Amino acid sequence: MEPVRKVRPSSRLIRWPGLTKGRHKGRFYRNSLMLILLIASIPGLITGVVMYQLVVGRMENEFNQMHQSQIENRARNVDDQLAYLEMTLSHWAFEPRFGNALRTLDFVYYFNETQEVVTTLYVLQGSHPLIKSAQLYLQEPKPILFNRDYNELKDDAKIQAYDRYLTMGNHVYWTDWIASPLPAQNALLHTDPGNALVLVHKIPGESVNPFGALIITLDNEKVASLLKTLTPYDEGSTFLMDQQGNTLVTGNPAAGKADLTFEQQLKEEVGLHADNHSFLFKYEDETYSVSYGSLSRIDSDWTYVSAAPLTSVTSPVKLVSKIIVIASAGSLILGLVLSWFASRRIYSPVAKMLHLLTPARNEATTDTRLDEFQLLEQQWNELTSQSMTAHRQLQEQLPHLRDSFVLQLVQGHLYAYNEQDLQQRMRNLGFEVEGQQFLLLQMYFTGYAQLQGRFGSQDTGLVTFAAVNIIEEVAKSYFSQISVMNFHDLSSAMLVITPEDEPVKSQALLWGQELVEVIGQTLKMNVTVMVSRPAASPQELPGLFVEMEQAVAYRSVEDGSQILDLEDEQCFRRTEEASYPLGLESEILQAIRIGKQDEAERVLEQFMTEVTRAGSSEFQVQQMMLQLLGSIQHMMLQTGVTPYKLFGGCNMYERLSAIREPAQMKKWMIGEVLLPYVQKIEMRAQEPLKQVVERTMLFMDENYRNEISLEGCADAEQMTPYALSKAFKQVSGMNFIDYLTRVRMDAAKQLLRETTMKINDIAGAVGYQHSYFNRIFKKQEGLTPSQYRDQWQGK
Repeated sequence: MEPVRKVRPSSRLIRWPGLTKGRHKGRFYRNSLMLILLIASIPGLITGVVMYQLVVGRMENEFNQMHQSQIENRARNVDDQLAYLEMTLSHWAFEPRFGNALRTLDFVYYFNETQEVVTTLYVLQGSHPLIKSAQLYLQEPKPILFNRDYNELKDDAKIQAYDRYLTMGNHVYWTDWIASPLPAQNALLHTDPGNALVLVHKIPGESVNPFGALIITLDNEKVASLLKTLTPYDEGSTFLMDQQGNTLVTGNPAAGKADLTFEQQLKEEVGLHADNHSFLFKYEDETYSVSYGSLSRIDSDWTYVSAAPLTSVTSPVKLVSKIIVIASAGSLILGLVLSWFASRRIYSPVAKMLHLLTPARNEATTDTRLDEFQLLEQQWNELTSQSMTAHRQLQEQLPHLRDSFVLQLVQGHLYAYNEQDLQQRMRNLGFEVEGQQFLLLQMYFTGYAQLQGRFGSQDTGLVTFAAVNIIEEVAKSYFSQISVMNFHDLSSAMLVITPEDEPVKSQALLWGQELVEVIGQTLKMNVTVMVSRPAASPQELPGLFVEMEQAVAYRSVEDGSQILDLEDEQCFRRTEEASYPLGLESEILQAIRIGKQDEAERVLEQFMTEVTRAGSSEFQVQQMMLQLLGSIQHMMLQTGVTPYKLFGGCNMYERLSAIREPAQMKKWMIGEVLLPYVQKIEMRAQEPLKQVVERTMLFMDENYRNEISLEGCADAEQMTPYALSKAFKQVSGMNFIDYLTRVRMDAAKQLLRETTMKINDIAGAVGYQHSYFNRIFKKQEGLTPSQYRDQWQGK
């Protein structure tokens, strides 16, 4: 919520149209007070002296204590506002949409993802009134800036300026440096007193090698207004400074030279009173109540300083005392003066309220038909309408905040909070937690491989999103408080909050049965529903989530949906343990070793059928597939193939462990393991034949003038003519005789072009008889040798 701006009341009575009635009332009060003051003139003298000597001094001490108490409360509000900004930015930085996927995403092609990022920045900018702008800068795959829209940065100076955000500070830090041509120094803060505060969070949030940053720029005017709440009477000075004593933000941005001098004196006094956070400070015949304290930020400690003049409180008392003393000396004159002062004070609250609600009013634009109270009513209605609009926007974003909080809670990111803090945060988000119990449910969707005709291989996030919507719709008829978490990997979870006396477990099982039916009819997929035990405290949820993640590995891999109760051991007990099919493993290894891919795939199908028979759990299937992978890699090493190089340095065990469905395991094993190895073996088998063919081709190039035959070349290489012919065709792409003919024709054409040899001599020079040479040359070139020579000489 935006802090209320305090406006200093004017030192004179505002003469607006409509104030005539107020002046008439003032005359009535003046006449009445004149008579009263004449009667009380003598005792008033004594009263005035006593008030001035005793009451004023005591009020200074009382005000100093009250000022310290108020400043501490308001400083906590300032600290909460800045801490909320840090927490909000950290929450968005850990969102999956700002994860490693942005590093390789084509933002032009994937327009929807680009629009989602822009929309998220709009939501982030509107999440807090102090935020002036929210930007996303990506260094990879190319410099991109999201600032209300998508921009590819071309200016090297601007790219270098935004890259500096990735090299400055820690993973999350404050700065007042705004992207511009690089300055001479490298400081995070106080690079320019006029710069706005900037909060930077590098992304991805969990990565040690960030490639981008979320950049929030605060509104200087609103930050200044927030700091002005530290001066209760809107007078004096307030500012924030860093550990080196440099001013970060001041409550009076338009401060003059005199104000800067006063501020420097305050800093020196604060250094002298390091052990006392509240003291009185005299400056130019004025006494100030000074309070200061520390604001611990995420990367540094800041100090707030507030100085309020005591005359804001004591001056009315001093003025009244002096007036009483003067009234005792001259009752009539004093009566007139005090009557004017009283009428002014009577109207002062109305004037202050008008200044507060209409600080920018103008007489030229003011409706003269309205009096002060009508103007107040008009402004009040406008402020009420704005408040309702802000409340409605907050309600629209509340479901997203609730789901994000619950996701962080169950994943253990809020371990530093105690029970009271967690419950308070849940109450702030609209959850009822008093006398409630908590139940965690986890859903896994299988059978995605059968949907390849309806969805692509990259549509798992879309399918999960559709399933989450179904979960929410079905759960509304069973539970009053829920929060559904989308993991975007064909799995999700749901937190249920119900009163302690309700049978939440039985309701969850009934809900699971209906969900299984709806998902099967709508998405044509199977669902495994894991139901935890009820928890009495939110702090138990991370532990339950870990137990469920571990227990799901023991679910059955049989086709069909399952509902598993974490407290029911029968759900995880298997009547028969599946044995590892060593015989089929040997057949698979033999088929792979000799390069029979079809045979290997057929035996692998039998292997998968054996390990997924009735009673096998997901954990057992994964372990057997991991053992098979280890055996295959061992066989590869025996045949001279290094798995590390073959698979490009990938951890194949880790990739296989991430697959849950047997059908996906089989597809992955064939495409990622068997196929690369078979291709490698085929390439290696062709290498000796390639050397044989190259030697034969070299022999033909050097000896084409002599008689050359396939049988003679085969004898020279100690192989059969058929084998040499087949290898020649496989390596060179042409038959043995065709290659020999092409070599001889090239030599003949060169002799026809460059010499005057007779045709008969040329035929013998390339290994042909004259009559056969003419026929073969015309067949290959479409011309006789004589015609070819004439044509060439003509050119």
